Amino acid sequence: MKSLVRELKLLCDNFPLTEKIIIVDSFLIGEQINEAYNLQGYHSINLKFKTAFDLAVETTELHAISSGKILDPTIAEQMMYSLLEHLKAESRLDYFSGMEITPTFSKSVYATIRQLRGAGYTKENFPFDAFLSKSKADDLHTILKKFESLLERSKLMDEAAVFLTASEFVNKRDDLVYILQSNLQLTYVAEEFIKQLLPENTYKLPLAQVRGVQTVEKSGIRSISWGDTSTLSYIYDLENAQEKPELAYFTAKTEELEIKEVLERIKSSNLPFDQNVVYYTNSESYVTLFYHLAQQIGIPLTFGEGFPISFSRPGRLVSGLLKWFQTNYSVQPFLDLLQEGLIDIGDEASSKGKIAGYLRELQIGWSKQRYLVKLDEEMRTLEKALETAEKEEKMAHLTKQLNDLNWLSKWFQAIFKRLPEYDSQINYRSFLEGIAYLLRNSCATKSGMDEVGKTTILDTIEKVLPYANEVLSSYEIVEKVKDLLLSLRIKQSKAKPGHLHVASYRSGVYNHRANVYIVGLDNRHFPGTTSEDPLLLDRERKALGRNIPVLQNTGQENLYLMNQLLAHASGPVTVSYCHFDIHNNRAVSPAHLFLQLYRYGTGIHEADFKELKNLPSYLTARKVIENKDYWNRLLSDESKKVLDSELLSHYPNLEYGLKSEKYRQAPEFNEYDGFVQVEQEALDPRLNKEERVSAAKLEALAKCPYSYFLKNVLRVRPIEHIEYDPYRWLDAATRGSLLHSIFEKFYKEIKVEKPSVKAHENTIQTIAGKLIDRQKVLIPPPNERIFAKEVDDILACCTIFLKEEETHSKSYRPLHFEYAFGVRDYEPAVITLPSGDTIHVAGMIDRVDEADSGDYHIIDYKTGSTYSYNNRDIFKGGRQLQHMLYALAIEQHLQLESGKVQESAYYFPTVKGMATRVTRKQDDVVRTNGLDILERLIDVLKSGTFTMTDDENDCKFCDFKAVCRRKFYDKDVLDVKQMDQNFEELRRFKGVRAYD
Repeated sequence: MKSLVRELKLLCDNFPLTEKIIIVDSFLIGEQINEAYNLQGYHSINLKFKTAFDLAVETTELHAISSGKILDPTIAEQMMYSLLEHLKAESRLDYFSGMEITPTFSKSVYATIRQLRGAGYTKENFPFDAFLSKSKADDLHTILKKFESLLERSKLMDEAAVFLTASEFVNKRDDLVYILQSNLQLTYVAEEFIKQLLPENTYKLPLAQVRGVQTVEKSGIRSISWGDTSTLSYIYDLENAQEKPELAYFTAKTEELEIKEVLERIKSSNLPFDQNVVYYTNSESYVTLFYHLAQQIGIPLTFGEGFPISFSRPGRLVSGLLKWFQTNYSVQPFLDLLQEGLIDIGDEASSKGKIAGYLRELQIGWSKQRYLVKLDEEMRTLEKALETAEKEEKMAHLTKQLNDLNWLSKWFQAIFKRLPEYDSQINYRSFLEGIAYLLRNSCATKSGMDEVGKTTILDTIEKVLPYANEVLSSYEIVEKVKDLLLSLRIKQSKAKPGHLHVASYRSGVYNHRANVYIVGLDNRHFPGTTSEDPLLLDRERKALGRNIPVLQNTGQENLYLMNQLLAHASGPVTVSYCHFDIHNNRAVSPAHLFLQLYRYGTGIHEADFKELKNLPSYLTARKVIENKDYWNRLLSDESKKVLDSELLSHYPNLEYGLKSEKYRQAPEFNEYDGFVQVEQEALDPRLNKEERVSAAKLEALAKCPYSYFLKNVLRVRPIEHIEYDPYRWLDAATRGSLLHSIFEKFYKEIKVEKPSVKAHENTIQTIAGKLIDRQKVLIPPPNERIFAKEVDDILACCTIFLKEEETHSKSYRPLHFEYAFGVRDYEPAVITLPSGDTIHVAGMIDRVDEADSGDYHIIDYKTGSTYSYNNRDIFKGGRQLQHMLYALAIEQHLQLESGKVQESAYYFPTVKGMATRVTRKQDDVVRTNGLDILERLIDVLKSGTFTMTDDENDCKFCDFKAVCRRKFYDKDVLDVKQMDQNFEELRRFKGVRAYD
């Protein structure tokens, strides 16, 4: 910056009282130049910084009386989207006729039109010959013509129109001194305007020389005025370098460790934050990490590019609202918004926990209507209960619930009036208005950033609303809103006193801070890959000319820009990169510039990439910046560490964890593996006659006693909620229950008749249709296509069922359907075990048939896969007991002689099952073995030895994987524990597995 400041000082001395205007690319550059000048003790009197666009706007507003309103880019993108939709609907596009009109595509088209207009091309002088495809040229001309017409009708002026209008009225002023920034980025129309504006004597601020790096040649007012060389001017001209640079370099395992090392070096330098600046090559990799670290440890930071809107609560609220809408207003996404504190439902509402409980218990699932219907139904139920309640405590409780639900119903009614139905066609304007309503009335803001985020989103919506006239699909509208609102950035800031500044290297050329850190110098992010723009190919860009950039030069221009930043550095420079991509699990190489800086700094000019592997690389932070750094260091140290008692006293849960781990690694079976002191009178059904066992419980116990303990003893339950799935209507359990109901109702409808496809196909189809319609009211399908598909499958199952029953009925007739025992008011079945003890059994048998021989046949409908069922594994290690248990239960309950039930069958009347019957003969061997299994399993309950399953395949679909730690056990250790000689019950349980 020395050459620049010196030149500016000379101009200010030569023209002390004349107004001096420095034309810059951005206000940020102007502020950086001005601050660097002032820091040298000079005063910027009569010195103004303006962009070319500012000057054009001033000229236009002063002279063009009928000039229109300046077009906002957000509005322009929306106008282009609508324009393209209109042209496509009218079939006026040829080259782009097959393209889907998405926000991304319309943005790209707008960028192309903007470049063409910036190059001075209009509908009158459109360069058809510059394009390789005539149809593409025709389409772009049609779009450009339509866009210009739209601007004219709306009385709007885009940037090109401002420059063209200003050029008509521009006057040279000899009473002003114009000074140009070197390497100005000007469009053709902007350059033509500036040429007309500038007097003969114009000055240009120099840049420090960059040796050995070629940049695209620019002439005239866009050219570069070279100043003196600096130490870092010679990065790519090492042979002519004369001074040793102040360079430091390092690499780190992750971007987070890279940032922490930078912070540690800043701290070690003992320099104030505002004498340091950090430049990154990729915002996504570094901004979030810097922000969260700053929040945790209180570092004052400014961010040149600001933050994504999602850093603010309003931004996350919009994201959550889109998810809520995408799931057709499912309960869980709403509860996520509520629990995170993003949506404020007012002080009069119940607690978040109560609201979550109400909405889950009501089984709303999804859709706006079901919220209101279910809430209304529950309120009517509570009103009836209140009428019959006698105790004051009960009445107060019901009244409180009723008031809560009434308030909640009114709240949902209010917001659902503002939000559209999840439909195939949605009005974009109404959708945006609904989001704006929720932001104004129900958005929780807790910080200045939240307020800025809220204002930014609302302002953006206000801009677009007059032009948001489309009717879009649910998918299109979500993509549009994401593109419009979730791409916003907030809190962009210049470097401030007392703050560490973090910004893109692209904004760093005029930096004046002494200590420069550059992170992210890897070959993924720098100098960047070059790709063609399919709308304007590089060959076409070259043919168009007029300052339209050629994309193949992007990498070289980025390299020059970074070298220009380095050449201006006045103090130490530290460069770094992350050498491992944790997302893709692969090593990352440094950028070539990093190697060149290493060569320069070390003086080893022949160094190659292999030598960079010897650079310091940190697997953990060198100093503890946040709590996890301390623990990461302990974990990465291979030597054993013993945590002292003082530390453990601050982390009691850690002490419990260490104790747990110690006992889990011990060879003895203990309380940390599932050994529980139980009250036998409570759990043992032989002693507690109120305890009724069921086939499902016993099979769960046999599958994994530990899982049984969590579910049936501790009463641990996963949170259950109906999830919206755009590709599925009914879950497996609901679909199975529906088919059960159809089959039962069918047999009750035909009574004593034999089932016949010819006679009863319409009957079963009619029954199925009625029950399906009832189910549709209870659980709305995501769309009619999915509904029709699943209905077809259900009706196909009915046909398969009827065909199989026609054959089956030749030898059997049904006696009982949904035969219940031990449930509701039905007496339990009593089964005598080999020990002579009895247990009470509860259950419901899908169907009991009588064979021609007079024997009984039990049928259990299965609507899932036949995978786990075959004719060899009778008990499957205790996991399939129902066939035997139900045979014993029905004989006892109906007072039948032993052996009357000859067989039990698992019946699969579905498209997948193809009417398969897996039959189990209920002979003496099966009964004897089954009763022995029952006795062994009940001994587990008596002894409290709830060991984990010995087969990891049992864990695949377990609800308790997040609680159980089986996968962390060493297999050999677990095997030893499960054969502990001190526990006879463990060996008895192992005996269950012996029964196939």
